Amino acid sequence: MSLTDAAPVATTGDQASSAANGDQAQQPAFCHAFDLTKRLTHPSIANITYIPLARTNEPFFVSIHKRLQASITQSPPNTVHRIIIPSLLNPTLYPPEASQPETILPFLHSLRALMSAPSARVTAMITMPLSLFPRSSGLVRWVELLNDGVIELCPFPHSADALATSGAVTAGEEPPQGVLKTHRLPVLHERGGGSDQNVGQDWAFTLSRRKFEIKPFSLPPAEGDKEAQEGAGSSAMPKKADLEF
Repeated sequence: MSLTDAAPVATTGDQASSAANGDQAQQPAFCHAFDLTKRLTHPSIANITYIPLARTNEPFFVSIHKRLQASITQSPPNTVHRIIIPSLLNPTLYPPEASQPETILPFLHSLRALMSAPSARVTAMITMPLSLFPRSSGLVRWVELLNDGVIELCPFPHSADALATSGAVTAGEEPPQGVLKTHRLPVLHERGGGSDQNVGQDWAFTLSRRKFEIKPFSLPPAEGDKEAQEGAGSSAMPKKADLEF
């Protein structure tokens, strides 16, 4: 578990030097030169607080919640906090009693209370191994209800590599590695409205060392459907005879 503090306002080196030397003319803000043949260096994160999953005299998640609250309270008021909890309830990381509803659900309630504080700028991302805790279980259903957005990554099995490579992708694109299912999206305003047009649609994801890409997923035409196969293989440009009238 880690807590990342990110300052919302950053000052570049050019702006800092021009502010220090008042006698020099200020340089334009967005006129930097970049070498496209070289990789840009990502700025280092200002502060990351790691919270170890260690046993104490207090209940397991109570000590974690206190450390989260203390880290947020001691930060400047304009700091944006991003809480990352990977592999929640994984047996290799969490003790057996952590997967009990009376243990994990109060922690998630306290985390929502921490995020909904008027002066707090907190967001959280949680991942769970569905191979160990399926969505059909009551515990996972309660965990989903306590989150604003829920997505599921379903990788293709090894026996379905032919299906993945035969998807509707071009020669330059990478084949999808799995399906992304959107079960819930965050509410946009207090009246309960939100954009639910992407819920239930078929999406595919591709994961590599450089990027994580999400794109629409569609199956290739059936083998017996010759018209669809010819339409998929032909160019999308209409013929000249079709344009004349």
